[in-house]
Amino acid sequence: MIDNITKALRKRLLLVWFLALSLLTWLPNSYNHESPIQFIFSVMLFCGYLILFWTSSIQLPSIKMTIILLLVGGITLFKGIYLGPEGFGMIILLAIIIGLRIDKKYSLPLASFFGVITSVLLIWITHSYTTHVVPFLLSFIGCYLGARGYRSHHEAYQLNQQHLKELQKAHTKLQDAHNELQEMTVNTLQVAVLEERNRIARDIHDSLGHSLTSLIVQLHALTYMLKSGPNDAQMAVNNMLDVAKQSLEDIRGSVHTLAVDKRTFGITPLQALLSQTEKNTDLSCTFVTNEEELDLTNEVTIVFYRILQEAITNTLRHSNATAIWVEITKMADSIVLAIHDNGQNLSQEGVKPGFGLSGMKERTMELNGTLKYQMREPFGFEIIATVPYHHTPLEGNT
Repeated sequence: MIDNITKALRKRLLLVWFLALSLLTWLPNSYNHESPIQFIFSVMLFCGYLILFWTSSIQLPSIKMTIILLLVGGITLFKGIYLGPEGFGMIILLAIIIGLRIDKKYSLPLASFFGVITSVLLIWITHSYTTHVVPFLLSFIGCYLGARGYRSHHEAYQLNQQHLKELQKAHTKLQDAHNELQEMTVNTLQVAVLEERNRIARDIHDSLGHSLTSLIVQLHALTYMLKSGPNDAQMAVNNMLDVAKQSLEDIRGSVHTLAVDKRTFGITPLQALLSQTEKNTDLSCTFVTNEEELDLTNEVTIVFYRILQEAITNTLRHSNATAIWVEITKMADSIVLAIHDNGQNLSQEGVKPGFGLSGMKERTMELNGTLKYQMREPFGFEIIATVPYHHTPLEGNT
């Protein structure tokens, strides 16, 4: 919106400048030397220059525009030959039009052509070099270079705007890809959890099913062994006790694996994310914890992972930091995730919860936790997420 207003204002100011210059090159001597018919002809020629200037945004092939300007320039030269040196004033306007409307390939040759022809005609008519030719050439060259510089600046501005739009589109696509990657990462964690649970469920089913089947068969056989004698029955009971104990150990082992398997739970996903970040960026990552074996639930792992992802993204995009520190602390009844960097410090008024911080807070609150963020002194930004931690022992007494 602002760019459009600025562009329209610039075009109108340029038109006012061109109009003023046009009047200065034509009106001072027009009433003294031109008849009414000649004056009307000059007005029509003047309007033609205004139209060519005003429609500068309409792109025509260089060949067609060159032909048009050759025609208009020829008429202007004829006017100068007919009326005298003062009639060549509008050639200055032609220099501006050539600089604005003609591509670089044809612009300089065409401007040079009219500059040389007009200079020769002025010398031929006035028989003087310094009185008319030098001022004309200085004005002609200055107006042409000014118009050419304006066109180059305008083309560079348009090119920059085009690159900016392309960068914005690329940034949007990268942001979408980043969001998709975050979703895929979480989904991968969830799928890994389900696959591991299914594997352990199969192990429990196979081992426990086999053991129970064996116990059932031996219990049936026990009824017959009691008739044969107590020795055979005692042996069968001992075998059944061994099978039952082994089954209990198998179940305990499977459940313990479910709780502490680092492929699905714990801090390994967070460490992997930091390692990948350090590998792919210039950000130095440090991870510290007071508990290497944390049996985090699936929900806590995912929330911490997403918070860390968003924190890394914000650090890379906004803070110009070179290092980030991540610390997980196990308390008596809570787990604390603390993240801080060494980025540029802003005023406290500048810390406003955007979409990223609001998303972190919502995720933490879903686990009945809290999220705090603040500027660090003398520099850096800090995020502290705290969630409840309830650890239930997985192995009981026999």
